[in-house]
Amino acid sequence: MARPDGPRSAGPKCRVFPNKLAIIDEKTEVTWKELQQRVDRLAIHLHGLGVGYGDFFLLDLVNTVEYAYFYFGLNRLGAIPVMCLPRHRRAEVEHELKIHEAKGIVVPVGETFDYVGMVDEIRGKLPHLGIFLIAGGEAPFGWTSTEGLLEEAVEKEYGEGYLEQCKPDPNDICIEQLSGGTTGLPKGIPKTHNEYICQWDYLGRAAGYTDESIALIVIPALHNAAFALCFGPAVFRGGTTVLCKTPTAERHFEMIDRYKVTHTFLIPIQITYWMRAEEKMKAYDLSSLKVMWSGAERVRPEFVKWVLEDLGVDFVNVLGTTEGIHFCTRWDTAKEPQMNTVGKPLIIDPDVEVRLVDDEGRDVERGQIGEMISRGALTFKGYFRNEEENKKSFDEQGFFHSGDLMSLREDGYYVVEGRKKDMIKRAGENVYPSAVEDKIATFDKVAHCAVVGMPDQLLGEKLCAFIEPVEGETISLDDVVKYLKGLGIAVFNLPERLEIVDGWPLTPKNAIDKRRLRAYITAKAVEEGAISKEFGNDYLKRDKFSVDDVLKGKVKIDFTQTPT
Repeated sequence: MARPDGPRSAGPKCRVFPNKLAIIDEKTEVTWKELQQRVDRLAIHLHGLGVGYGDFFLLDLVNTVEYAYFYFGLNRLGAIPVMCLPRHRRAEVEHELKIHEAKGIVVPVGETFDYVGMVDEIRGKLPHLGIFLIAGGEAPFGWTSTEGLLEEAVEKEYGEGYLEQCKPDPNDICIEQLSGGTTGLPKGIPKTHNEYICQWDYLGRAAGYTDESIALIVIPALHNAAFALCFGPAVFRGGTTVLCKTPTAERHFEMIDRYKVTHTFLIPIQITYWMRAEEKMKAYDLSSLKVMWSGAERVRPEFVKWVLEDLGVDFVNVLGTTEGIHFCTRWDTAKEPQMNTVGKPLIIDPDVEVRLVDDEGRDVERGQIGEMISRGALTFKGYFRNEEENKKSFDEQGFFHSGDLMSLREDGYYVVEGRKKDMIKRAGENVYPSAVEDKIATFDKVAHCAVVGMPDQLLGEKLCAFIEPVEGETISLDDVVKYLKGLGIAVFNLPERLEIVDGWPLTPKNAIDKRRLRAYITAKAVEEGAISKEFGNDYLKRDKFSVDDVLKGKVKIDFTQTPT
């Protein structure tokens, strides 16, 4: 069972390290003592506004200290933060507010996107939504400033132990993380206090966290990767978290130099930004940096090699599912498995079951590719209010089917091989083509469409939309993007390439053959010099094609048929 305070409170660290910095953003530095005071003050204010035990409250914040205030403050009440990402837009936010019947929402002001305007467009549809808070500036009409609440010493009106009446059980839900779904709308993933306490402890061990560690977060702080790999292990051991919202390598270097950062997590494309900024890097002292995590998609071996040899920093290669278990190397794992594998399950225990299976649910042999499935202590119990998705995701034995394709080497290390379904991994974000297709299909100029991933050596994958226009109509990529933006979808769901077709390659079931579409656009990217043939062949392995199969005509891709 978790310690009584669990991850819901900054109290234990406040007592041990009162004057030590707990959390920092680009403008603000907060000690553990100050954090505890602001958390308790915000919690009392939220309680007075009507937030109570078991209520959901949606966070749609950028990387600022308010992130910690709201996470801990809501947990002090036994309320549950729903972690939206800054790039979610109206469709996703409205869906989460509705399905969770959220009591309130907090959004930033002063950003390039108008979060307040987005919420104002939908608030009339949500009678349960009654609390509208902003972070980072003055409150517009109909909203309340978090900063204003924190200036009111409301705790003086209550007894010292007032919040203890709301204390949750360690097995209660402490947070609702979000994942994509086959409909494209995020699915709620409930996580308990005990789950995170366990993960923060073991992940911290894998990366060598101590009470002196300083973790830099440069991806969205509300994302589970940031929460589980940086914020959590630092909080668990009494370290410091540094939040950076400026997406430039030079700002990362500046923050590392200023605060003597020891740990950080980068998605692979961010590693390429650092590699390109090596000359600028020389102006900063990065000698404090000890360990870099990377994951969210397969990390190319040359990236790991650069971190280990050129940057001179230890590495942890990680595959983590919010729903289930983590695989990772350790900070001291040898170079070869760091470069080519995601290590082993974070916790090896009889109560944490992991299997790789074929399409019939049979275990595959070592070296063969199978879908990773899991059951036990670290696997969640199901998506929030989504029975249809739960039936698809869990088998009769209770194993969760992750959709991750992996293989197990003879030496016991696991290798990421791809995704079972057609999900696109763009710069670490999950994109579900069917959701984008459904939106494009409502465009009156479109007769038929299909969205597939295309390989990109920086982003991992991009979205390519194949469109057959209505007869007599013309359509451009700009037209498609403008239309989708008008529907309020997340920016990472926007296509980055358009192919106009007169017909389609079809499967025997008369459906559009996406394997062939991927093969076609991959071969075209090789011909154009956008990617290497080796990269293209690696990308097409899941479809059992090669680039030469297409270029030499071994695979027929005929854009002449019409789907039904």
